[in-house]
Amino acid sequence: MAEFVKREHGCEGNLALYFDDQMRGRERPQRIGNHLPDLYAEDVPRTFVVIGEAKTHLDLITPRSRRQLGTFVQHLALYDLAYFYLAVPALAKPAATSLVRELGCRHKSVKMQILTTDIGY
Repeated sequence: MAEFVKREHGCEGNLALYFDDQMRGRERPQRIGNHLPDLYAEDVPRTFVVIGEAKTHLDLITPRSRRQLGTFVQHLALYDLAYFYLAVPALAKPAATSLVRELGCRHKSVKMQILTTDIGY
């Protein structure tokens, strides 16, 4: 997902990326609500914001994940130009599509995309 976001949004070289990967020396994203996104990006000066989240098929359907993703999209709706990327295994794409469609109905200004992975978890 990080490479995708860099390719799509980082061509000007002014992209600030934050990951929730706990790598030493790397700054993590700030919490949004009570949730920490897997990826948060914005350009400097800020003209757009990106949140990326990866979910397994089982995690995708939990009430906690639905609240978390809803919180992220609601936060993104505060910005004029915002993107939400949801990375899921290919087999989870139908469930992810349904969830993204539901979130998109509530927050039409946020551009949303599902990224499928070939990891079988």
